[in-house]
Amino acid sequence: MKADEAEFVARRHPEAASDYGQAPVVVFWEITKACALACRHCRAQAQPQRHPQELTTEEGRHLVDELAQFNPKPILVISGGDPLMRRDLFEIAGYAISQGLRTSLSPSVTALVTPANLSSACLAGVRHISFSLDGATAKSHDGFRGVQGSFERTLQSVAMASEVGLSVQVNTTVSHWNLEELDSIAAVVAGSGAMLWDLFFLVPTGRAKAAEMLSAEEHEVVFNWLYELSAKASFRTKTTLGQHYRRVALQRGGTSAAAVHTASTNDGKGICFISHTGQIFPSGFLPIDCGSVRTSSVRQVYSSHPVFKQLRDPSRLKGKCGVCPFNQICGGCRARAYACTGDYLEAEPACKYDARAEALSAGIAQSS
Repeated sequence: MKADEAEFVARRHPEAASDYGQAPVVVFWEITKACALACRHCRAQAQPQRHPQELTTEEGRHLVDELAQFNPKPILVISGGDPLMRRDLFEIAGYAISQGLRTSLSPSVTALVTPANLSSACLAGVRHISFSLDGATAKSHDGFRGVQGSFERTLQSVAMASEVGLSVQVNTTVSHWNLEELDSIAAVVAGSGAMLWDLFFLVPTGRAKAAEMLSAEEHEVVFNWLYELSAKASFRTKTTLGQHYRRVALQRGGTSAAAVHTASTNDGKGICFISHTGQIFPSGFLPIDCGSVRTSSVRQVYSSHPVFKQLRDPSRLKGKCGVCPFNQICGGCRARAYACTGDYLEAEPACKYDARAEALSAGIAQSS
């Protein structure tokens, strides 16, 4: 790659120069930790029962009011646990939509995913919903999710949601558990009629184990495979916690929005997470508590808290990420760096690319 890569990236994708300092693109609200599943990777370490200190309906409305004051207004993703475990879910979602927040749901696939509940989501104004699919067969998916019958119920849920008019996204956590099944999972997604496939690259937090995380070399292989798939798939693709896919897409000549989706967002940089008890985090996978919505302003925490400000400053990045010409459009997964090193500013441990080694190799080639 050329020495002026950083200038090239900024010119070709001006959105990458944004530090998202004033407003997040997406706010994730873990409305409850309650869930009937027992997923082996669960970030939330979900429990069967609701927590007694969850935000109340009224506190939820106050949170929505403040989120609506961001300029521009963020997308609100209501997740869990399983948000369907809260009876006030559709009231809260409807209120958020009435305040101008594009709101989507990310429920667990349980018996609560019914035509009646999906229709209630539509009536509240929800237009987008996501379900998780982590295996291409009942054996692999149900083994990952910890509940027999989950695979078939997931496919049924996608079909039911589409039938009532919801746009469906399928989420897959990529790990050693399903690495060899990705082609087959892609075929299942295509057959399901889903509009978007989001590949979540595992971060060892919550119940997820470091041994299940892909190596840097394996990430690189999957990113290149995904880039090729995105050019021919019937559905759109994106990555979560795989920020360095953007670098691969650009290196391979990608210019579409799909190739560098929300180009420079990262933990705390365009992303904000609210826990079930109202704690504010840079993301759901970066467990650094920066305050509570019960005592602090979300807008002030997001714009001014030292952790958020550091996460939005690429000059603070260490190691190979600090000198990488792609560190504005990528920046490495800060949650993965924290999980693996204890320092959210350290280099992305699952990235193979090192601009220093590239430069050294180029210098040796020129001198020989």
